[in-house]
Amino acid sequence: MGKKMYKLKLLFVLVLFLQLVAMPSYTFAAEADTEAPTWVKPLNYLALGDSLAVGVTPENQLGKGYTDLIAESLKSQQVLQSFNKGFTFPGYKTSDILKDLQDNVTKPVFGTGIEENNAELHKSITAANLITISAGANDVLAYFKVDATTGAPVVDLAKITSSIQQVGVNYSQILKAIYAINPNVQVYIMGYYNPFPQVDVIYQPQIAQLLTGLNGSIQASMKGTNATFIATHEKIAENYTAHLPNPKNIHLSEAGYKVVADLFNQKLVNDYPWVSKETLTVQLANKTTAKLNWNPASDNTAVTGYIIYNGKEKVAELEGHILNFDVKNLQENKSYTFSVAARDAAGNISALNPSATITTGATPALFSDIKGHPAKDYIMQAAKLGVVNGYTDGTFKPNDKITRKQAASIIVNTLGLKAGKAAPYTDIKNYSSDIQTQIAAAHEAGIVKGSNGKFRPNDYITRAQLALMLKRSYEYVNGKPYVSAKPAPFSDIAHFDDETKTAISMLSSFQIVDGAGGKFLPNDSTTRAHAAKIFVNFSTVVTK
Repeated sequence: MGKKMYKLKLLFVLVLFLQLVAMPSYTFAAEADTEAPTWVKPLNYLALGDSLAVGVTPENQLGKGYTDLIAESLKSQQVLQSFNKGFTFPGYKTSDILKDLQDNVTKPVFGTGIEENNAELHKSITAANLITISAGANDVLAYFKVDATTGAPVVDLAKITSSIQQVGVNYSQILKAIYAINPNVQVYIMGYYNPFPQVDVIYQPQIAQLLTGLNGSIQASMKGTNATFIATHEKIAENYTAHLPNPKNIHLSEAGYKVVADLFNQKLVNDYPWVSKETLTVQLANKTTAKLNWNPASDNTAVTGYIIYNGKEKVAELEGHILNFDVKNLQENKSYTFSVAARDAAGNISALNPSATITTGATPALFSDIKGHPAKDYIMQAAKLGVVNGYTDGTFKPNDKITRKQAASIIVNTLGLKAGKAAPYTDIKNYSSDIQTQIAAAHEAGIVKGSNGKFRPNDYITRAQLALMLKRSYEYVNGKPYVSAKPAPFSDIAHFDDETKTAISMLSSFQIVDGAGGKFLPNDSTTRAHAAKIFVNFSTVVTK
C-alpha cells in the first residue's frame, strides 16, 4: 500500500511538472501598459439618497442604480479612488438625510476602495470630492396615490403642496450642513421624472404640474451654492417603455438608470474640476509670445513627454521631463487657449488635460474679484510692477494662501535676481525650469534656506517665514546685516530665534506690516492679498 501510494504521489508530481513545463510562453509575457498618464487626483465619491440611489429595480429587487453606474464610469476612466452608497436607503426622504447629517450617523460601507467596514457620515463628507443626492420624491408620494380600480390619481393637494415646500427647506439645510463640513466638495442633485406615465392622459397635466413644483423647489434651495441640478424628466420620457417597464412600479430599469447616470457623467465631464487651474499657467513674455509652465503629470510607469496644443492644433511634442514651453509668433490682441497632454512610453496619452487662456498684448485693467477689497490698490500696483500675476480667468484670488515657491518667485521678480547654478534641493526637480531657476536664485542670494536637503515648495509660507525672506532680501540689496533699533512690539514672537525676531522687528520698523491686537500672528499663512501689500511696501524700502 505504501509503495503504491508513493508511486501515485510520484506520478502526480511528474504530471504537474510536465504541465508547468508545457505551459505556453505567453503566460509569462508582461501585460501591455494601457494606463494613460494623468493630472487628475482620483476622487472619493459619496452617494446619498433614496431607492434610485440604492438601485431598486422595477421588480423591487436590488440592482445597479445610477450611482453604481457613475462609479463604474469613473473607475473605467481611472479617476475613482473610493465609492460608498452605504448612506442611501429605499424610501428615504429629505428629512431622513437631514437627520442623518444632524446625528452624524455611522453606517456599513457599501461600495469600493474603503478598507473600513463602517463609515461615519461627517468624515465621509470631509473625504469626499463628489457627492450625488436623489431625495424628495418620497416626501411627496405619500400624498399621491393611483386608484387601482379607476386608474385615477388620488391627491391630497394641501399636504402635497406643503411637502413640496418642505423639500426645498430640507434641501437648503442639507446643503448648508454639507458645505459647512466640506466647502470644496462638488454636489450634484438628481431631478425627478414622471413616475406615472401609464396614468390616463387627462391626468398628465396635473402630474406634470406637481413634477415641476418638486423639481423647482429643489432647484430653488440650491441658489447661492455651487450645487448642480441634473434634469432627468425629458430623457426618461423619450422611452417610457424601456425606462419604466413595470406600470405598477415607479423604479427605473437598468436602461433607465443608465440614462440618469449618463446625464450625470455628461455634466461631470463638462463641469467637474478634474484638473486644477494651477496645473498649467500661461504668461505673456511679450506681445506675441506666450510662456507656458505646467506641473508634472503622473503615470503608473513614467511620463516620457508632453504635447502642446494651441486650440486643436498641435504646436510641439517634447521629449523627457520638460515642463515649460514658449509659443511664439502669435497675433497681437488675440485670445488663445493652450493645453498640454502627457504621453508615456507605451504611447498612452492623457485624456483630461490642463488648459489656460490668455489674450496677447492685453492686460486686464482690474481683476474681477478684487472690487471693494481693502488691498485692491496694492494688488493692482503689485501687478503693474510685475511681482504678482492673476489667473487666466481674470481673477486674482486675494484670499488664497501663497506657497514657499510662490514667495520665492515674487522676491526674485522684485529684485531681478539671477541664478548662477542649480539649487541643492531634492524636491524641486519635477517643477518647470523657470521655477527651479527662481528657487536657485533665491537660494544663491541667501534668501531661502531648506531643511535636510528639501525646500518644501508647496508648503504655505507663514508670516514669520516670509519676514525672514524679506530681511535676507534687504540685507542682500544693502550688502550688510540689518540691525534692529528696537524690539518688535508683538507679544507672540518671544519663542522664535533671534534672526526671526529681528526680521519681524524690521517689517514693523519699516511699517511694512501691522499686527493685530498687539500680536504678529507669526504662524498664520500669508494670503495673496497680504503678500501684494507686503511686497509693494517692501519694494519702496529696498529702492530707497
